[in-house]
Amino acid sequence: MWSKMGFKDKLIYNYVTLCGLGRLPGGGTWASLLVLCLVLWSPLGTDPYPSGLLFWIAIITMSSIGLIGKSLSYFKSKDPKEIVIDEVSGMAFSLMIVGIFSDIFGQFKFVLPEYLSNRDLMFIITFVIFRMFDISKIGPVGWIEDPKKAPSWWQKMESDSSDDASLRIWADDFVAGVLSAVVVICVLSIYLWVLQ
Repeated sequence: MWSKMGFKDKLIYNYVTLCGLGRLPGGGTWASLLVLCLVLWSPLGTDPYPSGLLFWIAIITMSSIGLIGKSLSYFKSKDPKEIVIDEVSGMAFSLMIVGIFSDIFGQFKFVLPEYLSNRDLMFIITFVIFRMFDISKIGPVGWIEDPKKAPSWWQKMESDSSDDASLRIWADDFVAGVLSAVVVICVLSIYLWVLQ
């Protein structure tokens, strides 16, 4: 199939698979980990505010919904595991929300080794929870991907048009990102207001 693709098709394929990263076993985890590492170790993502970097990552990948739609013909599956640009977007949104919350509502002080900062720990926890939501597809994450598995009240709100396949591929990761950020924020809120 690769040999039959034109130059533009190859660019789209490489973009949505992050240059083939999505073809590795656990490609979604590797793509999410790439965002985490970029934020933890890139000079652009360093203290005190990595939110600007995350915002641009999220916006750029969100704007790729159309490219996801164009790439679907390259794959056999309805929701190809090779497409990992959606994981990049969901992970970036999740880290951005947690980072902004942390910046606004205070400094969380945990007893940690010197090589690990409080912000780094929050981002690592966010990554783990994001992957749990994305892999398990529990609740709204799975409902977006396959509305037939959703409760009847959700199905009434959903359209089952094939036109929105690329939006579904992206949206389940976005919802996983939002839910993981909510879980981390709830835990941090309990820590901030109850335990301190």
